[in-house]
Amino acid sequence: MKRTIAAILSAAMLVTAAAAAEAPSSWAKSAVDTARNAGIVPEQVDQAYTQSITRADFCALAAAVYRTWEKSGNVKSVDKATVSFSDTKDEDVLLCASLGVVNGVGNGKFAPQQQLTRQQAASMLHRLGNLRRNAKDSVKERMPHVFADGADIQAWARSDVYWAYNSGVMNGVSGNRFAPNNSYTHEQSIATMLRLYDTKYAEVPSGETAAEYAVVMDDEGGAGARSQMHIENAKGKKLLTDYKDTKGTFENVTLLGVWAGVTMENGTKYDVVNLKTGEKLEDYRILVADGEQAGWLCPMDITKVTYGKDYIALADGTKSTATYDRMTNFKDGKAVVNVDGKTIRAFDTTGKTLWSMNFAFDHSKAAVDDGEGDRFVVTNSTSTSYTIIAGGKRIASSSLPLKVSQYSDTYIHMESVGYYALYNFNGKKLTKTYQNAFDEVGQNIYSHWINDKEYEYIRCDADGTNKVLFRVKCPNGRPGALPTDGAGVYALRTDEHTVTCFDCFGTTLGTIKQDGEITMEPTFENGCVRVMDKLYLPTGEEI
Repeated sequence: MKRTIAAILSAAMLVTAAAAAEAPSSWAKSAVDTARNAGIVPEQVDQAYTQSITRADFCALAAAVYRTWEKSGNVKSVDKATVSFSDTKDEDVLLCASLGVVNGVGNGKFAPQQQLTRQQAASMLHRLGNLRRNAKDSVKERMPHVFADGADIQAWARSDVYWAYNSGVMNGVSGNRFAPNNSYTHEQSIATMLRLYDTKYAEVPSGETAAEYAVVMDDEGGAGARSQMHIENAKGKKLLTDYKDTKGTFENVTLLGVWAGVTMENGTKYDVVNLKTGEKLEDYRILVADGEQAGWLCPMDITKVTYGKDYIALADGTKSTATYDRMTNFKDGKAVVNVDGKTIRAFDTTGKTLWSMNFAFDHSKAAVDDGEGDRFVVTNSTSTSYTIIAGGKRIASSSLPLKVSQYSDTYIHMESVGYYALYNFNGKKLTKTYQNAFDEVGQNIYSHWINDKEYEYIRCDADGTNKVLFRVKCPNGRPGALPTDGAGVYALRTDEHTVTCFDCFGTTLGTIKQDGEITMEPTFENGCVRVMDKLYLPTGEEI
């Protein structure tokens, strides 16, 4: 009898667990119920809610929405193409393909069971949305949003992602990321399809939340005069008005969340102030990196140099209790410190050790160049020895300069005086040798000198795959880093009348042409490109 009761209880527990697994997550339940009642959730999608959706099942959702619109006369007149695939006869897939909502994967195939990615979903949603009668697809809907991982968005999906985000159909994920290559779950697909089905369910973003604090320029200075600026809170109130003798006006201000680094007394005095708590560190400055979420508070007394007194600072206003001998700034949540002159270690923003290695370092005999994250170059005091450390390994050493790349596992090696080439961290030479100049100017993007007035831009991956992007005249001398939105989109003045926008994959996004001569370098403003006195989308459309 006891065994029977135990078996019954066990079976009941299994049923309960299965039911819980079948239920949508709490955030999605209302959307799933609403979409189900609207008749736009096919049976094969209305289950396994937290599992990834396939291309075919997403087509089933899209087809259900389209048919509902069509029944109510809420679609544009469309000439449906005749489409067939060798690996599926699914009517929903064929309908979506005939409408131009989805494409095949090549060779006459559709790959119906392949998992859908978030950027693929954005593209399908945008195309489907444009079939609705009175659909909006203006510049406003396609205004850029600078995601922290925007560099990972492919060119073919970029405008779709912007449209889906601005229209309130798709949200980003934590940390202002879009995660374009992540898979998409059943419940996420249902929720976003509901927002597309009826705009009353859309979650249109209200724009970026106003920063808690802002730096306001009072006087840019110049001609021997120093700049003047102050700090305001979100309500426009001037802060630190009783700070020493400044009346809240400083020569320079650096913000890291609630930390403010201020410069005073003709550039000779530096302090750091916590705007929330009032904590003050005199003779300290802020070194900001890592997307302005983490940085260092470092001693800054112009009369002496101090090592080993650096604090980790986070944007939320906290700082480490221990102090460190900083060797690199934070990047990707990593930094390197000198432990005791014999050992170095990398850690994350919490102080957790990521790696350590034996490496002798003496500030009086060596210096760190190109130090970001857990990679850097150590140079001796006579500039006759260069060593690259990355990921806890000695990558390369030379008597001639080495420069580690910021974005890729590569470094630029001066092979002989005035001659440069790119290598990966395994020591493989990736490019031919270039004379006079070779620079990293973007993510996997490099420029090299052709002659004294002409440069070539190339894209080169750490595996050696490379291609020529542009050859341009540079009448103003050696070009520097490319103007960028900070998330993988770049702008280059390719001739006197043209600016070309492209992504970190080397794909051209659009060109901007002006009748008059473009005499200034383009700049980015919130993901848009300013050329002279006009503003454009990276696609080339004028705003």
